[in-house]
Amino acid sequence: MIVLLLIALVLVPIAAWLLARRYMPQFSATATGVGLGLVVSPMSFGLYATYFLDPAGILGPVGLVTGMIGLASSMFHGPPGFHITRSLGLVPAGVVEGVSRVYVEMANALVWAAVYGLLGWVIDRVRRSRVAL
Repeated sequence: MIVLLLIALVLVPIAAWLLARRYMPQFSATATGVGLGLVVSPMSFGLYATYFLDPAGILGPVGLVTGMIGLASSMFHGPPGFHITRSLGLVPAGVVEGVSRVYVEMANALVWAAVYGLLGWVIDRVRRSRVAL
């Protein structure tokens, strides 16, 4: 059940995109980027967890593929939050488990929301400059 909720996080950037297209179309990529950045790390972790849902059973090879995609994405999106929380002393040295995972994911949300939001802002700027020409 938790795995399905982690995967359902993909609805956050979709909702951000739909709302931005309706209410502020000039900043739709920025809002979508921030929405994606807020959930990309836990969503990656949820995709990685599909590998352990019984690769030979219900999901079969689909679980293997999504699990490996989630692993690669988690390895990319996970370290910034870990290093920030580790340097602030919020998580102990070693394996992150339990409540410490929440701290790491909150730091990841802030980092990746800024990164993907900035990328979306650049896309919006390019779109507006093309329209102005």
